[in-house]
Amino acid sequence: MSRLRAALALGLAVSAGCIVDMGTSRTPTVPEERIPVPDKYKADQAPELVACTVDVPGCQCAPSLDPNLYYCAKDGHWFRYSLNRWYLAFAWDGNWFPTTKADLPKSLVSITPKPEEVKKSREERLKELDKKLEEIDQEKSREDKLKENERKLEELDRQQQQPPQGGN
Repeated sequence: MSRLRAALALGLAVSAGCIVDMGTSRTPTVPEERIPVPDKYKADQAPELVACTVDVPGCQCAPSLDPNLYYCAKDGHWFRYSLNRWYLAFAWDGNWFPTTKADLPKSLVSITPKPEEVKKSREERLKELDKKLEEIDQEKSREDKLKENERKLEELDRQQQQPPQGGN
């Protein structure tokens, strides 16, 4: 009987998960890297395709939507340079998929900005934004000065409208 009780206790312990841990994984999983994707274009009609201002053989530009939007007729794909990388779409207003240089037409690979150029342009944009913020701050102080001058003018007007006080 004691063997039966021991076997029964062991069976209950195993089925309850006290002895065997089958539900957890001890291997850490690496989260999948998420690549940002630009939004779809929204317009009433397809953009007008024009010859590119830079030499991009086999592709046309759609500057009415984006200066970095290209249609390459050979592949029948749309390409877009955004968020410091190239994206591919099957329609101008379709979903954008990250792509690699291997999937790009050679003409688009040749106009891809180099990482140091992107970094430099980012730094230049930050400097421009700092200048704009300084200008905004100066405009606010100008507005404050204007309001102060208006208050002074109103006070002078009130003083001129009051009759002079004479004691005789």
